[in-house]
Amino acid sequence: MSPITHMKAVVWKSPGKVAVETVPVQERKSNDLLIKVRACGICGSDVHSFKLGFYTLPGRILGHEFSGEVVEVGSEIKDFQIGDRVTGFNARWCGECYWCKIEQYHYCPDYFNLSTGYGKDGAFSEYVHFSNPVLGRNLHKIPDNVDWDIAATTEPTATAEGATRCVKPGDKVVVLGAGLIGNMSMQMAKMRGAQKVIVSEPSPLRRRMAAELGADSVFDPKEGDALEWVKREVGIGRYAFHEGGMADVVIEMAGAPSTVVGSLEMVRSLGSVVFAGLPEHPAPIDVTKIIHKHLTIIPVLGGSMADALKFLAAGQVNTEPLITHRFSLDEGQKALDISTDAGESIKVMFVMP
Repeated sequence: MSPITHMKAVVWKSPGKVAVETVPVQERKSNDLLIKVRACGICGSDVHSFKLGFYTLPGRILGHEFSGEVVEVGSEIKDFQIGDRVTGFNARWCGECYWCKIEQYHYCPDYFNLSTGYGKDGAFSEYVHFSNPVLGRNLHKIPDNVDWDIAATTEPTATAEGATRCVKPGDKVVVLGAGLIGNMSMQMAKMRGAQKVIVSEPSPLRRRMAAELGADSVFDPKEGDALEWVKREVGIGRYAFHEGGMADVVIEMAGAPSTVVGSLEMVRSLGSVVFAGLPEHPAPIDVTKIIHKHLTIIPVLGGSMADALKFLAAGQVNTEPLITHRFSLDEGQKALDISTDAGESIKVMFVMP
């Protein structure tokens, strides 16, 4: 079979504008795979890139939440073969900086510059190039009972897995924001034994899905004071000079300055605040509250894809109802436009025949 040289892709041009083009497929080396993309979700970071040009450059192909079928295998690769169903995140690092030398690769300053969908072309395309695949680490085989589109939600589900590791049985948890990762954080917190999980979300669609998928209470922050709602639902937590909520854990997924600020009031003293949303603007944090409450602040940028895939395969968490839109690559502009509308969409996905 002759090598695949060109493909259709959704190419970022400028803030708010993409084009569907035929582009060259990256040249493969002996330790590379070529994967035929079957589905690829539009991540919140893709929305930032699309709208504002964050993390990207003109001519770049976005997309990292993919599933697909291996169609070419480099000569050095032993653990994968043509026809394997796979999902993963192709992250690379420089190997030379301080962080690489102490084997803390996620902190390499070139980590995103060398990653699929950020510095390297991504999976809003017919094929995606994958370098140095390691089975069970950066590339995973999809169980037979997991459909392509569900498998493409593994990476954001992994972020929810990372965001809920601090949740203990009996905890009272507040989730701020009910996009796919926020909704999955609610489900993961319940799975980990939380006594009560409540969700604040302004979008009626996302709020309704959170309620249907297991949230104990949902709230529209446009209709009232979210802190007062938290106090009613999980109790009042008095602390030096003030009072807030008694949540054991607050998971901030909205990425809004107002929810970042509010999270420090909703959590109890000695509680944990998880920051996983990516604000487009800085948030004015009152450090005094962190000091007085002696809070644990947990930043989360990802989690275990292996565990996420296991939970999806076992039906312990469910992303299928959260995929609200499916588009072909030819509908690239429409797909990205609707992904910016939280009132109309949750997870928007490109699917290929």
